[in-house]
Formats: sequence, structure tokens, C-alpha cells
Amino acid sequence: MLTHQQLLDALPHCLDKTDFPSLGQKYDGKVRDVYLQDGRRVLITTDRVSAFDRILGLIPYKGQVLNQL
Repeated sequence: MLTHQQLLDALPHCLDKTDFPSLGQKYDGKVRDVYLQDGRRVLITTDRVSAFDRILGLIPYKGQVLNQL
């Protein structure tokens, strides 16, 4: 379990956007960034949190946890 201080320390390092032009055409979703190239789809889950079609902020490690499920 992470401590409160560890979470505070992680806030400046949250993944809020990606920029990988070599992966192809980029589409921004509410929580995920999607790249399409040559029939291949790459989904990257960020730390963004959304509700009611609005991005509300960032939660440290959210993308990592969603990918591990």
C-alpha cells in the first residue's frame, strides 16, 4: 500500500498525454490514447479520470492499475 506522501510525490509524474508519432494516427479518448497504423491498434491507458464526458484530473498509477486488471 502506498503512503499519502508517496502519492503526493507521484502527482507530478502522472501520465496525462502521449506523443508517439511512430505508432501512427493518434486518437485521444477520455482516458485512453489510441494509435492506428497498418491495421494495428495500440491502446495506452493514461492516469486521466473522467466523469460526465469531462476530464476531471489525474490519479497516480490509475493507468497502470487498469492495465493490470
